[in-house]
Amino acid sequence: MYTGHLDLKLFRGSYPKWARLMARLHEVGTPRFTADRGKRQLAGADFLSQLNHGTDAYEKTGSDTLPGYAEAWSGARDTGIDPVYEMARTANDLDIYNGALGELTDEQYLDRIRADILAVAPMRQNAVDGAPGLGGLVRYTTRDIEIAGNGHAVFTIDVQPVDDSRGPLGVRADGDLFSIEVDVKMPTMIQRSSESERARRSIVGVQFDGLEPITPLMRPVADLAADKMAALALQPGIGDGIAAPRFKDIADLYYIARTCPVEGDALRKALAENWHWKEAGLDGPPRPYRFYGQAPAPVHETEILWEHGFRQLRERIPQLREYPEFQEMAGTIGTFLDGAADPSNGKWDPVRGQWQQNVRSEVASTMDHALAPVRTAEGPARQPMVPMQKHLIVFDVDQTISKYDTLHTLADRAGRLAEVEACRHPDYETSIRAKVAELRGVDVAVVREVADTIVLNEGVEELIRELKAAGHEVAIASGGFDAIVGPLAVRLGVERYAAGHLEVGNGVLSGEVSNLVDADGKVEFIEKTGAELGIPRERRIAVGDGSNDVPMLQNVGFGAGYEPGQAAAGAAHTIIHGDMSQLKRALHLPAPDRPTITPTRPASTTRFPPAPTPTR
Repeated sequence: MYTGHLDLKLFRGSYPKWARLMARLHEVGTPRFTADRGKRQLAGADFLSQLNHGTDAYEKTGSDTLPGYAEAWSGARDTGIDPVYEMARTANDLDIYNGALGELTDEQYLDRIRADILAVAPMRQNAVDGAPGLGGLVRYTTRDIEIAGNGHAVFTIDVQPVDDSRGPLGVRADGDLFSIEVDVKMPTMIQRSSESERARRSIVGVQFDGLEPITPLMRPVADLAADKMAALALQPGIGDGIAAPRFKDIADLYYIARTCPVEGDALRKALAENWHWKEAGLDGPPRPYRFYGQAPAPVHETEILWEHGFRQLRERIPQLREYPEFQEMAGTIGTFLDGAADPSNGKWDPVRGQWQQNVRSEVASTMDHALAPVRTAEGPARQPMVPMQKHLIVFDVDQTISKYDTLHTLADRAGRLAEVEACRHPDYETSIRAKVAELRGVDVAVVREVADTIVLNEGVEELIRELKAAGHEVAIASGGFDAIVGPLAVRLGVERYAAGHLEVGNGVLSGEVSNLVDADGKVEFIEKTGAELGIPRERRIAVGDGSNDVPMLQNVGFGAGYEPGQAAAGAAHTIIHGDMSQLKRALHLPAPDRPTITPTRPASTTRFPPAPTPTR
C-alpha cells in the first residue's frame, strides 16, 4: 500500500474508522457536493496515487480533471467546499492514460495496464480480501474488465470500507461497498499539442487531516477544450462513435471559460491540430462558432434542440441548476472560441470573460494557415478514426412507425369508432381499458386484418433495414397490443418489442387487456433491453410522437420526436417531419436522397387507412 500522499499517523488518528471519515464528508457536504460524491472522488484520487506509486506514469484526462485546472469560480456562495469543486459537473469515473507506453501495440498496452491495475485492485471473490487503500480504511478489488477496442479498457473497481483495528482477528466489512470506474485509454487516442500540465490544486475537494494535496499530471486544458469544442460543433459520433449530442460538454466548456485561464497560443495550436476536424473533412471550427444542428440548422444538418436537451441535463445534475440559461452559456463559449482565432489575443481571463491582448504571438502563422491539412511525404496525415458504436434504437408504433393510430383503426374497422373516441380519461391505463372494453365481441379476424395492413410512415422501413444492416439494435416499445405489434415486428425484422395483450375468448375480443405498456413501461423496457445488450444510456435512441413517449425520450442519450405533439416536442433532442429516414444522419448512414417533406401533421378527413378490398 502506497501512502506517500498521507501523513499516515495523522490521517488514521483523525479517521480511525470509515464512519469517522464519512462524518467529515457529511459535515461539509452540500446538495451540489454530496458525501457520496466526496467519497468517490477521494477513492479515485487515492487509487491513482496507488497506481502511480510516487511517479507520474498515469496521467488524468476527461471531465473529472476540470477542478484541477481551475483557479476560481467567482460569485458562488461560501459553503465550506471550494466552489471550484462544488460547481464542476459530477463525473465519477477516473479517466487515465499512460503516455510512456505509447510505443506498445494495443494488446501489449492492455496487458501492461491490466497488470498494473490488478496489482492495486486484485480480482478476489471476497471484497474484504482486496488490496488496502486510504491508509488501510478500504480494500480495492477489480470486479470487471471491459475491453472496448483501440487500446481502451474500463475497469470496475469495488471499494470496500473495512475495520482493520482487530489485529490478528483480521479485517471485516465496515460500511457499504461502492464502486468506481477506471477508464484507461491508449496514449495514441489522447491528443496532446503541448506538454502535460500539473494540477494547479488537489483533485480532492475536501480537506482531510493528514491528506496531502494530490496533484497528478493532466492532459493540457487547451486540448481538452479543443476536443469539447469539436464534439459540440461536429456531427455527434465523430471522435467517439456515439450518436447522442454531448449536452454535458456545454457545461464543461462553460466551466472552463468561467474558471481556467487559457493561453491563446496554446488553444490555437490545440484547435489547429485537433484531428476530429480532419476526420470530418473540415479545416476547423465554424466561425462564428455554433453547435452542430443549432437552430436555424443548415439543410445538411439534423436540427438538435440543444436548449431542451441541456434543460433535461440540468434537472438531473444539481450543480448545473446554478448555471445561467442556455443562450448565455452558448454566448460565453462562442466568445471564448471565436476570440481564440485572433492571434492578437494572448490569454483568456475567466473572471472578466474576455481575452487579453497578446504582447507577441509565438505562433508564426494565422489560425487559417495552421488549420490547413497536415501533409507528409505519403500524403495527408492519418489520424485515429473511431467507428460508429452499436446503438439501441427504440420506436413507438402509433403515428411513429404506423401512419395511423392502430387502436382507432381497429375500432373504425369494427364499426365502433364513435364509442371508442368517447372514452376520455385523464390517465392512460383507465382510458385504454375503457376503449378496449368497447371492442368486446369483435372478431379476431378484424384484428389480424388491421395488423396485416398497417400503413407505415415514409422512410420507416428503409431506416430500420439500414440500421440493422449497420449493426445497430432495433426494438419497439408500444402502448398498443401484441396482436398488432407482433406481426408488425416480424414484417420489419425486429426481434424485441413490448406491447400489451388483448384477451381473446371463442375467437372474439373479450374486452379485457393485460400487461399494458404505459410511459414508465417503455422506459423499463428500454433499460432492460439496453442492459441485456450491454448498450449504455448514452447509446440509446428513442423515437416517438406523443405524451406517452415523453419519459422514454428523456431517459435515453438521444430522443427524436417524429411529427410530435407539444409534450413530446418539448422532451425531444431533435424533431423529424415527413421522411423518417432523415434520422439516418444521426448515425452517419447515407441521408435520404428524396426531397425533405417538412409540413406538420395536417388535419385531414382521411384519419384511417381504407379497409382492404375483400378477395373473392
